[in-house]
Amino acid sequence: MNTRLLNRCKSCGNSWFPRGFDFSRKCPSCRSADVDSTGPAYLVLLVLIAIGAGIFWATDRPKKSAQSMATPASSPVPTKLRHVTETTPVPTIAPPRIATEVEGRREALRLYPDLGVANSPLNREFVARYHSYQRLDPDFFQEPAWPVILVKECAAVIGERSKAQ
Repeated sequence: MNTRLLNRCKSCGNSWFPRGFDFSRKCPSCRSADVDSTGPAYLVLLVLIAIGAGIFWATDRPKKSAQSMATPASSPVPTKLRHVTETTPVPTIAPPRIATEVEGRREALRLYPDLGVANSPLNREFVARYHSYQRLDPDFFQEPAWPVILVKECAAVIGERSKAQ
């Protein structure tokens, strides 16, 4: 592909690609000095179209709210369960008897023994959500029962039932 600009003589209408530089001062056919280059005109037109399209698309988009920009789609935001109605009270996820994080970990393992099995589906989901909460909501870990809350959330997602009654 030739990367040099096409030159055209205004007198005779001849067009050619110059040998060394992007612009010839004389036409090789009629030796007229009335020569112009057609490449820059198309380049300028293309740049103007690109700038216009960029401005159009930048101003045409609806503005996003600050909340939707701050919360990515994959963040662990609790959603409302479909089978729970407004009149049905939502049961508490964590039992009130957990006072320390160590008790919370023990209770989580008692309820879901598969949590302690490396690379089990529940373990992988738990680790992924743990890292997500660490990054997006570090205050989640202030609650001593966070392991039970997190494992129940993970079990609900993958559809696993508690082994302990």
